[in-house]
Amino acid sequence: MAAEIIFWISGTLLAYTYLAYPALVYTIASCTRNRGHNTATNSQTSDLHPPAGGSDLQTSTSTSTSTSTSASASASVSILMPVHNEEKVLRQKIQHLLASDYPPSGGLLEIIIGSDASDDGTDEIISEFARTDDRIVFFRSEERTGKSEMLNILASKAKGEILMITDANVMPSVHAVRLLADRFLDPETGLCDAAMTPSGAEGKGITKQENFYSRFESALKRAEGEAWGTMTGPYGGFYAVRKSIFPLLPRNLLVDDLFVGLTVLKKGFSAFNIPEATVTEDTSPDISGQFSRRVRIAAGSFQNLYHFGPFPGKSAQASFCFFSHKVLRWISPLLLAFVFMTTVILSAHSVLYFCLLSIQLIFILLPAFDMVLYRNGKTLTPLRFATQFLMMNAALAAGFVKSLKGIEKGIWEPTKRV
Repeated sequence: MAAEIIFWISGTLLAYTYLAYPALVYTIASCTRNRGHNTATNSQTSDLHPPAGGSDLQTSTSTSTSTSTSASASASVSILMPVHNEEKVLRQKIQHLLASDYPPSGGLLEIIIGSDASDDGTDEIISEFARTDDRIVFFRSEERTGKSEMLNILASKAKGEILMITDANVMPSVHAVRLLADRFLDPETGLCDAAMTPSGAEGKGITKQENFYSRFESALKRAEGEAWGTMTGPYGGFYAVRKSIFPLLPRNLLVDDLFVGLTVLKKGFSAFNIPEATVTEDTSPDISGQFSRRVRIAAGSFQNLYHFGPFPGKSAQASFCFFSHKVLRWISPLLLAFVFMTTVILSAHSVLYFCLLSIQLIFILLPAFDMVLYRNGKTLTPLRFATQFLMMNAALAAGFVKSLKGIEKGIWEPTKRV
């Protein structure tokens, strides 16, 4: 009886975090969008057939729109970019940032790039741009400090009201900076992030599966923002936060974006994804490289969990989203282990559980078949999805162990650039 209870509780929690919770959030977000669309439609209809004095109302609306536009243009923005040995992508990244349609005059935009003891051509590239464009501010650390400490340093130097944090391999569209800045016209907005579009050939390695998961996560976080303004954990490659609420990051922190996002929700501000603010990021096809990256992210995620607890939001909705979306997902390796062990116990007493055990054993063996095919130059998409799912959960387990051992430094190595 105890084994059966554990089996059904664990299986229900897995189904909830991967299936039921996303379905719930998407449904609420869809209803919210529909209400907003109907309100906008009714407002437009009223404008077309105004009551007496309607011209004054239209003039007021026009003035309000003009005021909003000027308010957006007056917000000062500081883009913070910590880098270490990024010569392969840095020139292209700086060119993308300088091509932004955010007002280039008036000192409203600055780009502060911090080189964390780079020993390739990174510093020379930054210096070259800094000599010709006064929007570029160059800072170099002579010894490795780690991303979090570098962000603390760059944030202390920033003059902007809005901080935009980005990685070197993430290429923004010309409108991305402006669209993110526009969202901060709402004083309740504390953080917003861009919509990532993966680049690179999806037929290589595990790229297709990683890109699918990234799109799923982006859609879910966007729906959380639309439903309650409680997007949990921004896309770390390009996100914006009010400088006034940007926290001091622990030196040994591995996942800064989640720490910042949870701080925003804990302080009662809203967080959103802006789908029109698009950026592209290369996805490494290397399975071992992706595994190492996910172990680091998992260890950093557990760091945040230890710091904030399972219910960190100031609002009930924020805590509900974090627990349902993040915490249950992080403990899914434990839940999967419970399901497997209890199925082994129950399989001797029930045909149903024997069949479930057989299915699990086959699923566990699929990555082995996938690797054999891959080494012979062949790939079957369903097998590769099984490999990616088990790899993600193995990385979560490894990250949990790493977090328990203690993390002394937040030093990172960039993944292989495509």
